[in-house]
Amino acid sequence: MTAEETYLSWLRYALWGTPVAAHDGRGDDVLAIANRQKTRGLVFEAMLRDPAGMSEDTKARMKQLLLRILSTHQMLDAALARAMAALQQAGIPAVLLKGQGAARNYPDPQLRECGDIDIYIGPERLEEAVRVLTPLADKVDDKLLGKHWQLWIGQAEIELHQHTMLPETRRLTRYFRQIEEEGLRHNLVPLDFGGVRVDTPEDTFNAFYLFYHAWHHFVTGGIGFRQLCDWVLLLHRRQERIDRERLRAMLDGMDLLRPWQLFGCIAVCDLGLPEAEFPFYDATRYRKSRRVLAVILSEGNFGRGVTPRRERPKGYVAGKAYSLGLHCRRFCKMFPIAPADSCRTFGSIVGNGFNKVFKDTFHK
Repeated sequence: MTAEETYLSWLRYALWGTPVAAHDGRGDDVLAIANRQKTRGLVFEAMLRDPAGMSEDTKARMKQLLLRILSTHQMLDAALARAMAALQQAGIPAVLLKGQGAARNYPDPQLRECGDIDIYIGPERLEEAVRVLTPLADKVDDKLLGKHWQLWIGQAEIELHQHTMLPETRRLTRYFRQIEEEGLRHNLVPLDFGGVRVDTPEDTFNAFYLFYHAWHHFVTGGIGFRQLCDWVLLLHRRQERIDRERLRAMLDGMDLLRPWQLFGCIAVCDLGLPEAEFPFYDATRYRKSRRVLAVILSEGNFGRGVTPRRERPKGYVAGKAYSLGLHCRRFCKMFPIAPADSCRTFGSIVGNGFNKVFKDTFHK
């Protein structure tokens, strides 16, 4: 077995308890892949259940990392509870996206590697939410960054969102804003964090959103298996509450059925999700899904597994040319996999870039 196959075998064992396939002892390679894919908590804990042949030093390092992940979960959960309690006291509706909410679908939530905290507020009350949380924050960004505002409570990074995603075209944006409003205002799923009620998205929208977010990052820069695990475990845990007819309408409305089915082959064939639990599974997408799988395994979370990029040049023109080169290379890599999505994304990025250059040049 290759190191990648061994890694996926351990990951399936962590998610479902399925037997680990015989492997060739490439322990260090597997650990490196888990690190690149942001799934160390899952894989390390699974490997420590069967540590035969593992050095004491390796076991000690893995246990230390697991303790850090546990500590980070506790820190993020506490910061989330403080932020949500303050927003509720101010009467500002808020919805937790991804992250700590997605972790609750894992067999052991504390084994999911943490990131930041994403909270949807909406455009109307975003600045009010920032004012409410500023007294709790150790640091607050001084401006809105695209779709969100950032602040920090202790070491916990919190993003307050006015939108969850920024689709590439006006047509897609209009449609997505409709389903976003419905999925983040009605039939929300409440969770408890330290005695504080925290709402998460409605299940059908959440199934679509976790996929859309992962696919967008795959096309633009790379994802790790952590994001796929978040999505797959939601499909598994909440399958009875997912409206397949409405989900199909979302996928068709956003032109994302084929990408959904590409990821679906990975969900079923590589992550072990039962085929019956994956809506609209299409085995004919399997061959192309192997190319997607190879990219994910080689790049890792946000593309950090590829050769490090050189530092962006400091000059304005040189910096813009450098960014354009990166986007052109990404487009060439993605076009054979997803022609329509890569063209839309590349066109949007380049158009926005030239618009920014025009404004910088003529509106200083």
